[in-house]
Amino acid sequence: MNSKERVLATLSRQPTDRTPLDCWLYQKQFVEMLAADYGPRDKFLDDFNIDIFVGFVPYPNQLGRKISVKELAELDLGDARDPKWLAHSDWNPDFAGVNIQEAVARHGDRRAIIAHIWGIVEGTSTFLGIENCWANLGLEPDLMMAWFDRYADWLGDLVESCIDAGVDIITLSDDWGSNNNMLFSPRMWRRMIKPYAARVVKRARGRGVPVNLHSDGYILNIMDDLIEMGYNMLHPVQESAGMEPQLIKEKYGDKLVIYGSLDVVDGLYKYEGEALDEYITKRFEIYAPGGGFIFNTGHFVQPDIPPERLIRAYTLANELALRYGA
Repeated sequence: MNSKERVLATLSRQPTDRTPLDCWLYQKQFVEMLAADYGPRDKFLDDFNIDIFVGFVPYPNQLGRKISVKELAELDLGDARDPKWLAHSDWNPDFAGVNIQEAVARHGDRRAIIAHIWGIVEGTSTFLGIENCWANLGLEPDLMMAWFDRYADWLGDLVESCIDAGVDIITLSDDWGSNNNMLFSPRMWRRMIKPYAARVVKRARGRGVPVNLHSDGYILNIMDDLIEMGYNMLHPVQESAGMEPQLIKEKYGDKLVIYGSLDVVDGLYKYEGEALDEYITKRFEIYAPGGGFIFNTGHFVQPDIPPERLIRAYTLANELALRYGA
């Protein structure tokens, strides 16, 4: 069983030889530190049996400026099927990720490839700014929903373009949670965001491709909605925001694949040595039994984390992955 087969079997609730593993090594300074202390990123991916590689789509806002909510009505995003969205290379200087085409070409023969796409709210915030995006959900709901209607169609075309390029999984990145609550009320989310996000999920699922939601923060009060919408995976399940692991495993572990569990700040940065071992072991004990679990960092590994700590973490993760296995 190769990495791609292992991940897709996990998503299909089929037996695997071990728990799949991922590690988000897409922060440039940390990748450079890792290369100096251990070796290139690809060596780490191979040595520690990483089963997934992520290809990124750039922000939809390529204007070079922010706009007002009233400009959304006339905004032309262009053709979502234009190859430029899959071949983008003008990244921020601290970013170590690659585009969709490169991810598929370099890793697609053996690892599962995820296309990371900016969702309904997060994509919109690249045009308006985060604060203005949230504020206008309340101040200009009609303008925002008219835009979401168009943006959902555009995202659906982008999703299909990524699938045509050879990706195995779609991630819709849409931070909906804060600490112990959502960034907006569940009622507002259900009325203004859910219908449009659901349309994008449906486009991917209609092509037989699973969909992961990346949302930081507390979203426990919409978990049933996520299942209804057709999401297959959830990343990262942020414990520090109030997402309780045992509850989520018991209520949703047979419906959503948990993709994460190693918090970058409250796990990898906070603990070292045996305390880190205990942290990781506990999460495997909760999430791994019965399958439906892919071990991963909660976000990009940051340069304030010593590379030897990551190496220790993934040495243990490999042992635990085999222990829980099928």
